[in-house]
Amino acid sequence: MPYWFDGNNLIGQSVARARADHSTRRAFLAELSGYARMRGGRFVVFFDGDDPDRSMPPAGVQVQYCAPASTDALILTRLAEIRTPAETIVVTNDRSLQASCRAAGAKVLNWKEFCSRMKPTRPGSRYLQDREENVDVEEWTRYFGLKKDALS
Repeated sequence: MPYWFDGNNLIGQSVARARADHSTRRAFLAELSGYARMRGGRFVVFFDGDDPDRSMPPAGVQVQYCAPASTDALILTRLAEIRTPAETIVVTNDRSLQASCRAAGAKVLNWKEFCSRMKPTRPGSRYLQDREENVDVEEWTRYFGLKKDALS
């Protein structure tokens, strides 16, 4: 079963921050590679923007850079292009993207649900267990041009 990951959303970094520091992106891809090796499945990670580093992704993981489109737009376009979107699981913490993917016929998991699904054969995750506590809300607020009071 294919798993599609909303990369920047799950690592909690904007395009600019991820471009400046590749370590979080690489750690995330390495963690997914471990899950892919132990549990199987086709893992595709969609990242916003482009990556000048372009290092090879680890085994079991494909990476798709979405520039000039957004990750959300590309995921929804790809879901519309495939014959059986119900066979695809989109992993994201973005509630709006979750709703759009469900409407397109895909299954959806958030990061915690995905990790729970993977845990039975892999105790202890090297990657961050709870991404929500590590998200820089102020950075995302600036990136998307939102006002802080709009988030309440």
